[in-house]
Amino acid sequence: MSAGRFIAVMIASLILGFAGLNLFLRATLEGVRLDLTESQLYRLSPGALGMIDRLDEPVSLTLYYSRSEAAQYPAVRAYGARVRELLRTLVARSGGRLILQEIDPAPFSAAEDAAIAAGLSPLPTDDGGQIFFGLTARNAIDEARRIAFFDPRDEARLEYEIVRAITELERARTPVIAIATSLPLAPARGGTASNPIIADLAETYELIWLDEAFDAIPPEADALFLIHPEPLTDAQTYLVDQFVLSRGRVLAAVDPLSHVALKPGPDGLPPLRARRESDLAGLLSHWGVMYDVNTVAMDAEAGLPVQIQEAGRTRMRAYPLWFSVPPAGLDRDLPAVAALSRGINLGSPGALLPAPGLESRFSALILTGPDAARLDVDRAAASPSPEDLMRDYETAADAPLVLGARVSGRFASAFPDGPPAGEGVFAPGDHLDRSALDAEIVILADSDLFDPAFFQRNDPVQGLQVVADNLALVLNLADWLAGDPALVGLRARASSARPMVRVDQLRSEAEARYLTLEDQLQASLLDAEARLAELSRTGRASALGGAETAETVEADALRATIADARARLREIERGFRVEIDALERALMIWTLWIPAGGVILAGAGFGLYRRWRRP
Repeated sequence: MSAGRFIAVMIASLILGFAGLNLFLRATLEGVRLDLTESQLYRLSPGALGMIDRLDEPVSLTLYYSRSEAAQYPAVRAYGARVRELLRTLVARSGGRLILQEIDPAPFSAAEDAAIAAGLSPLPTDDGGQIFFGLTARNAIDEARRIAFFDPRDEARLEYEIVRAITELERARTPVIAIATSLPLAPARGGTASNPIIADLAETYELIWLDEAFDAIPPEADALFLIHPEPLTDAQTYLVDQFVLSRGRVLAAVDPLSHVALKPGPDGLPPLRARRESDLAGLLSHWGVMYDVNTVAMDAEAGLPVQIQEAGRTRMRAYPLWFSVPPAGLDRDLPAVAALSRGINLGSPGALLPAPGLESRFSALILTGPDAARLDVDRAAASPSPEDLMRDYETAADAPLVLGARVSGRFASAFPDGPPAGEGVFAPGDHLDRSALDAEIVILADSDLFDPAFFQRNDPVQGLQVVADNLALVLNLADWLAGDPALVGLRARASSARPMVRVDQLRSEAEARYLTLEDQLQASLLDAEARLAELSRTGRASALGGAETAETVEADALRATIADARARLREIERGFRVEIDALERALMIWTLWIPAGGVILAGAGFGLYRRWRRP
């Protein structure tokens, strides 16, 4: 065999061998993944694995992704790869129970019509096109759920949203939430709730309202919401205790000063029997939470603007008792709150602390800023002015303060001796001493977050606008607590974006340096232009028709100064662009050319070495 034919056969053999090896590995290692990323980006959470193992019928997933359009936008393109990889991981782990189809909906095609019909929301592009980037999930009886658009800003909730869509398809019934509250949240008989949070909850869940004298919690309830409740009797406290031990999903919103409870009605008066404060005295401490109903928290740095009268004039001032908790103050590990981007608005909330010895079951969900303070609740109820609040403002020693917390684990009963005597009819044989499963309890130290006035604004031009994520917080917590047990086991996803921190730092330093010079030149330029305008206005800037004077000399000098300043400004702008271009060229050389050149040189050196060693 000639040397040329031998080389051709070898190349063909390598190609066929590579293709065969690829097919073999794909067939045998389809479900095998090795995740070496720092944040375990590609490892499924326990909740997702539990959901997959529980699937008993196939679910078809259809990813609509406009790949060619998305290629123009690096952030969307990178997130597209992230979403596709997560879906493939889920499908590979499912053993055939999840079926994935990917469609690139070309403009004016049947696939684009199908994406629109499925309810996906395309993203308009700069050139008039649109990017479809959503998912539909269908079960065997053609029930469907959709994710209208995968927003890169919601990457922390990516796994949560996909698992939720699948679990909603497999559930046999609508989850039930039992609600006990003293607030006027329940809709009128047969009507729709006027509160937007309750209205949205009612679209996804069956809500059962417990009256003030409730003597049982419906056995079909998946979660219990206690929203600024009436004081519980011993029997009702026992019912809540046993609910925690048996079903373990509770959201409690308590408040030392509830403005929404005291809000005047149409007659200008608060509702009859309106309660300023709420507490679950015997239960909170038993669960491991300390809560002082006599103090409220305030945060001067994050105060919401309020309208006040000052010296006969109406002004907007920040009010420390009503403040917003920014995204940085939310727990980034819990999917239910991790991706909230607008913050949570609160009104004179309480503060929570872990009970001594029970810190391990307590984790903060919502935190104030580092300069938060406490205030006596009676003084807060007197509606002090911002000046009064700031006069004695003193940062709390244990700031930041916890305004919302999660306690989890297995609990012992708060009634170790069995049901309370004298109230209700309880069968001692039904009494539980300890939790049958891990419980999840969320405590929010504010009830005003349910008031639309705290998270919606009616703009005369743009209409009703959402200004805070209060509604999303409650809906997400409801999904997390009542939606499906698998959702509890999910974690917030770390961002896959890897910003070029050093480059951004160098760019910022260059910008700051040039901006300082620019500001100095702009200031001298404005001064010169103002002085020249003054001389021109009085006719002293020109020597026409007369002898040269000190003013005309000064005007000529000012014109020269202005021309020089403008030239230097242009030079600064040009220098900034040159420096940034040089930085980008240097990066390209170090990241692209140097590594490639090193490989080439190493290969050439190795070849020369072998030739040198050849006899």
